[in-house]
Amino acid sequence: MTATDSQVTDAVTPYKNRRTDVPGGTEVRRYISLAAAVRTVRDQKLRLALVDYLRQTYDPFEGSVPMAEINNRVVIFSGHYHNRSMWQQVAPHFSMEVKLAETQDPWERVQRINRAKILSTHVGCWTYGHESEGMWRLYCSDDDVRGRGVALQTTLEKLEASVRRYDVAVSPIHYRYYHEVDPRGFDDALDQFFHKRMGFAHENEVRLVKQNAEHFNRLIAPDARTGNVPEPSPGGMPDHLALDDWDPTVIEEITISPYADDDYEADVRDAMARAGSVIPVERSVLDPRRFRAQY
Repeated sequence: MTATDSQVTDAVTPYKNRRTDVPGGTEVRRYISLAAAVRTVRDQKLRLALVDYLRQTYDPFEGSVPMAEINNRVVIFSGHYHNRSMWQQVAPHFSMEVKLAETQDPWERVQRINRAKILSTHVGCWTYGHESEGMWRLYCSDDDVRGRGVALQTTLEKLEASVRRYDVAVSPIHYRYYHEVDPRGFDDALDQFFHKRMGFAHENEVRLVKQNAEHFNRLIAPDARTGNVPEPSPGGMPDHLALDDWDPTVIEEITISPYADDDYEADVRDAMARAGSVIPVERSVLDPRRFRAQY
């Protein structure tokens, strides 16, 4: 993010730590319910979730930073609570670059700024690589059957191109141990949203990140009397945000779960046809109805 004084703008600066080891032609998938797939294609809306919502419902570490980053703050801030030059060195690592008030503890200020970012940022989660049986069971449960749902399939480069006009940053997630020292520091304002704990590496996540600068700036507007950043209050942003007029033709295939039966498959094909979709609908390569086991 670019910044002037205490303000940031909605103009996206490319995420400088974007992973480049995943080729643009790599397949990416979004494992979702049939109802969500219909809404995406019919309404041309790509849904994102508020980071704070994900933090409360899925992973309490969403938007957090590794222990090494906390330890670095101890060293940097110790004895320098009112040193502006020190703040200028560390600000890009922990915030959207805001002024340090002379009267506020910088540790407290950084924590409040990062919480404000969590309350002002929406993300979309896709998976790169081959089709995953585990991802079906983790994220799909139509008809109360674990693993039953559909997947929207495209490529990383097509997905990235489809959201460029919405000022959305895209990158495969960096996975690391949050409880151990890692030489890779956080030196980009988006780092806290593009890193996850190593235990989630099986997801091979590609993340879309969209920040609402106006909302963030309201949350961190300094108190008129003290100049301090206030404690950010939840609310004011929806749990889910839709990118309107998103182009669903970037989807190359709609895949039916390997846990589908004939009736569910018929429902999928009928629902997508009624939604006006011409996207090919295929059975999963993991479905024994498509490829039988040989003995």
